[in-house]
Amino acid sequence: MPGKHTILVVDDDVTVLNLVRVILAGAGFDVLVANGGSDAIEVYESASSPIHLLLTDVMMPDLTGPALASRLLARQPDLRVLFISGFHDSTVTHAFAETKGFVLVAKPFTREELLRAVSGALD
Repeated sequence: MPGKHTILVVDDDVTVLNLVRVILAGAGFDVLVANGGSDAIEVYESASSPIHLLLTDVMMPDLTGPALASRLLARQPDLRVLFISGFHDSTVTHAFAETKGFVLVAKPFTREELLRAVSGALD
């Protein structure tokens, strides 16, 4: 599957953003990165190829992951969504992920856990 899919990675933590970019690019995926939700909308709108997966942090100061996902899904209903969060015990996080049918990967995660979740979301 890598190489055939473009993934938009969104996080307000630059360290996490760079780590995820390196892992996914190393696995052969085309990766676009955005530092927060507002930046993600700009990256999405200027993307030269279709985005297959939104991989976003849940809690960000400008626009939450669920709000970002809702906006992008309104434009692209077939967009796959995968959340990452350090707040994996949050009731809000679980409620959104479960009711919308999205997968949540808890921080910290291993390279293998991330790649397994991404592959599962793209299948």
